[in-house]
Amino acid sequence: MVVQYLLVALVAFIASMDEQLFGITMLGRPLFTSLFVGLILGDVQQGVIVGAALESMFMGAIMVGAAVPPEVYASGVLGCAFAVITGTGTATAVALALPVSVFLQVWRNFCYAVPGAFACKKIETALANRDLAKANLYHLTIVPLSIGIPSALLVFGSLFFGADLINNALNAIPQFVMDGLNVASGVMVCIGFALLIRTMGDNKLLP
Repeated sequence: MVVQYLLVALVAFIASMDEQLFGITMLGRPLFTSLFVGLILGDVQQGVIVGAALESMFMGAIMVGAAVPPEVYASGVLGCAFAVITGTGTATAVALALPVSVFLQVWRNFCYAVPGAFACKKIETALANRDLAKANLYHLTIVPLSIGIPSALLVFGSLFFGADLINNALNAIPQFVMDGLNVASGVMVCIGFALLIRTMGDNKLLP
């Protein structure tokens, strides 16, 4: 299982750097990463089903201007992984992904603050010296790695140390609560669009 956890953490590592490294290709979204999580954990069908539910929930979680949405990438990977490991489906993914996504955004900002500021100074110095190659190197290494590495470590640590703990906690949840979460996951797309509309709720931006 350790090798599988490392591979899942690698998926989170790559996905979390999408915005900084690949130009927001959307390949780090749960709809895409869940396929790889399912392959790694041996249940592609369940992984894709969970990924679709998480994507519906996070559909409106995109960065618009200065608005910072919950973290989607590593939290989607972690929620999908726990759902497949425990065999409890979308209810588990939804129950975990919502609080984890908020925490991970704070975690990302905390881990990014110092390296990001350091990278900015280095990039500005390189540009002042007209050294574009060095500026690009700093931008494509320090900035994404300061986000990718902490995200991967958090995912691996959660899976390695918390799988049994999470499983026991889920088993203690009454069945009617899990059934309710399963139903809720089917209408989470409404929340996703509501988040997007609330962020863009300005007459100049709505069109």
